Amino acid sequence: MLATFLISFLVTALLTPAIIAGAHRLGWVARPREDRWHQKPTALMGGVAIFLGTLAAWAALGEHALRSPLLIPAAGIFVLGVVDDRVHLRPYIKLIGQVAAAAFLVLNGPVIRSLPPYLALPVTVFWIVGITNAVNLLDNMDGLAAGVSGISALAMGAFCLGRGDHSTARMACALAGGAAGFLIYNFNPARIFMGDCGSMFLGFSLAGLALDGTQRTAPNLVLTLLVPVAVLAIPIFDTTLVSVSRVLNGRSVSQGGRDHSSHRLVALGLSERGAVLVFYALTALFGGLALAATHVSLPVVSLLAVLLVLGLLALGLYLGILKVYKEASEVPAHVRVIGGSLRYKKQMLQVCLDLVLVVVSITGAYLLRFEGEIPVEIRTTLVASLPLLLVAKLLGLAISRAYRGVWRYAGMIDALTAISGSTLGSLLAVAALGALTGFHGLSKAALITDWLLFTALAVTVRMWFIALREVFGSLPARNAPKVLILGAGAEALSLIQRLRDPIAVQRADVIGILDDGLAFERRSVNGVPILGPVSALSRLVEQHEIACCLLGVHSRSDAAQRAISACTEVGVSIYQDLDTLLLAASDEGLVTAGH
Repeated sequence: MLATFLISFLVTALLTPAIIAGAHRLGWVARPREDRWHQKPTALMGGVAIFLGTLAAWAALGEHALRSPLLIPAAGIFVLGVVDDRVHLRPYIKLIGQVAAAAFLVLNGPVIRSLPPYLALPVTVFWIVGITNAVNLLDNMDGLAAGVSGISALAMGAFCLGRGDHSTARMACALAGGAAGFLIYNFNPARIFMGDCGSMFLGFSLAGLALDGTQRTAPNLVLTLLVPVAVLAIPIFDTTLVSVSRVLNGRSVSQGGRDHSSHRLVALGLSERGAVLVFYALTALFGGLALAATHVSLPVVSLLAVLLVLGLLALGLYLGILKVYKEASEVPAHVRVIGGSLRYKKQMLQVCLDLVLVVVSITGAYLLRFEGEIPVEIRTTLVASLPLLLVAKLLGLAISRAYRGVWRYAGMIDALTAISGSTLGSLLAVAALGALTGFHGLSKAALITDWLLFTALAVTVRMWFIALREVFGSLPARNAPKVLILGAGAEALSLIQRLRDPIAVQRADVIGILDDGLAFERRSVNGVPILGPVSALSRLVEQHEIACCLLGVHSRSDAAQRAISACTEVGVSIYQDLDTLLLAASDEGLVTAGH
């Protein structure tokens, strides 16, 4: 395993500098463009090093790897990528080539055997082509596709090794070594890009290895489907987010742009490296879920998978709200009809999420009660009582008006409403179960645990938007002007919340607050530090290049007059309210979009 990884890693790492030099000599470089992320000419064709390094390691494995059904179509997809990198094939021609390579692999190798034959072939081809393009789309920021692919390949290799499939594990480790060797030169700031020949080869190989490893070693249908999706969750997530947002904004899915999930994270305030590392961590987390499948019972793995998917869904919904398209696009008529005719869409989404949470909480409660393995007789009774639990929990939330809140502006009242709704639903469920079954075959302790779990989950899903807003709001707005707030009054809190709202069109980087009364107490207001008295204004304006100041106390107070006088002396603009600042921003450009 280690030897295979090292061969691929070393060959790729040694070849890449030569390819960088040759690419610059031949003029094979990516020039900066408005719809692309890089800002300087960067060498192309790095995928050649990845392919040759991986191929060298596969060849070292001997007869099994050279006879693998993956080898020929993977080489074919690499050649297709090389041609596309040089002559820019039309999207439909590239798609035909991808389908042909996937069909060749399917006819000679793994298919999803758990499906009926008439579905197995097309679904398998769709999976391979989809993952190939998902990794291709993921290659939108320095080091992102290479790092995610390498971690995914390692997770797949570890899973196969744990199931006794050493040959597939070694092939996956070889792929990981190639990605890692290339990452040395591709991590921010990148000296070379892999191009389509690299991203398509990585995506195609990952899709094929994931199918091959799970089809032969996964003990049941759930793991056969779960493990490949978990290992490749991040490419799937990014592709889904980009595709849905482009369609809803009347754009072509194949159109390039800065609307990927990584770009949105940077817009929220993360650095480019920080955004990439977040996806590395998420890939490792989902890879760990795949590995847990070999050591933990199926119900526990399924429960963890649902929770992780819900978390990723929450992140995707939040990122999708960001306005990343500068120019207005004509939204297709069918999208307008869907968006305008379906009423109560958000409430319906809330109900669907609560349905999932009811199942998660009661299953989790019984797993805790019986230490990870629910007895068969208890499981039968639990399944029979599930419809009643669903109705009781949703009815309790509805009676408590838990579906009337707006999650984007959720607060303590919404949390208390969810708690009361969960409690009422549990009481209704207990009453109904007691009357109908006398609790025969049910665990009273599990029902109490279920109430606690569902309450926690119901509050969490209603507060996720606020939680993400606070997390990203604490990051400095990207390319936004720096401002100071003078005075730590109630007005200051409102200013901070509005200026640091991560999804606001106009943001500012609030450096700190100046207040004479709290200057030396090392306090903070909503995470913004009090930096000193108003007399420190001159020093801070020069030190931090402050664009303007805002009044954080009532405009008629003595503190306000002192603040205005201080700004006049220093020669910096001060605004008495945020609306005045935003109005001035449209004329002077003082406050710009954080993204």
